Amino acid sequence: MAAPKATVWELAPHTRAKHAILKRYLQAWMVILSQAKFPEILYIDGFAGPGEYDKGDPGSPVIALQTALDYRPPLTAKIHFLFVEKDKERSAHLKSLVDKMTLPANFAVIIEGGETFEAAFGKHLPAYQRNGRLIPTFAFIDPFGWSGVPFSIVQQIMRQRSCEVFVNFMYDEINRFIGHPDQVSNFNEFFGTTAWEACKALTNPRERNRFLHDLYIKQMHEAAGIKYVRSFKMSNDKDVTDYFLFYGTNELLGLKKMKEAMWRVDESGEFRFSDATDPHQAVLFGNEPNAEQLKRNLLGQFKGKKAKVGEIEDFVVVHTAFRETHYKKVLKNMETATAEIAIDWAPEGRKRGQYGSKDIVISFKP
Repeated sequence: MAAPKATVWELAPHTRAKHAILKRYLQAWMVILSQAKFPEILYIDGFAGPGEYDKGDPGSPVIALQTALDYRPPLTAKIHFLFVEKDKERSAHLKSLVDKMTLPANFAVIIEGGETFEAAFGKHLPAYQRNGRLIPTFAFIDPFGWSGVPFSIVQQIMRQRSCEVFVNFMYDEINRFIGHPDQVSNFNEFFGTTAWEACKALTNPRERNRFLHDLYIKQMHEAAGIKYVRSFKMSNDKDVTDYFLFYGTNELLGLKKMKEAMWRVDESGEFRFSDATDPHQAVLFGNEPNAEQLKRNLLGQFKGKKAKVGEIEDFVVVHTAFRETHYKKVLKNMETATAEIAIDWAPEGRKRGQYGSKDIVISFKP
């Protein structure tokens, strides 16, 4: 999607879905951190926009504020919001919306207009550090392209405790301009490496798509030191990739909650969201998980082996597209219908097909 020129513009269906994912995740993130007794948390919107669309639908900064306001009982942690919007007319529009909201004393909102994300982040970073460390942060980085999104910011954020990033990787725009000689330095900053240049020799569209996707994931893991990374692909009805959403966290609970948000995306037929982390296990999100695909994942990892239910759950959450709520139905079928697994140990009174204890030991037949 090309960057709009108007102050406010029409809300596209795929953007509506992206915002639904953001809202669902923030509902969990804010509560988890508040209950964990962190005295302060920070939400960053690096490309905040005007705060609403032409028909009044809320933009991402308003969604974040309203999500925090709606929680009951009220959140007690100090919640900082840093909204960055380079376009001064849009930032002014956002400010007018925020000024109309009644915010509690523990909400601290800064709207930085006329500054790039990079400049604003560097400017305000000291205010959000305690003893030299960034307070727990969720950074939503949602540009229209790639400039102004240096990978060094992702690295800075993810070096700190309890911080997470959610990056919109605008593949369609990036792919169209990645060979432009004027953009070399911008892409070096965006990827945090010059390795992206190898994609210019790839003429097969699918190979180039996968190369750039995998390079960004590699950078998140290796250069930013992120433990858990998953990517989600938005494709249009012609199966053309519009963008990838890259989510990075060092907390397993965060990964579980992001998957929960993704699996609740409504299907409209105008676009398709899928987990694209593993090219051999691409999974389309829908109302019901693909049980056969999850079964193949389980057999690929555990066939001929023994494993505790807790180990199986960790594998599903970390290494597949599926949720921790999906695998038990598959195990039940494998135990009661196809006899592909056997129970080596279970607590007394355990009923067949139930896996409530993570210490249950399962043997997968060869």
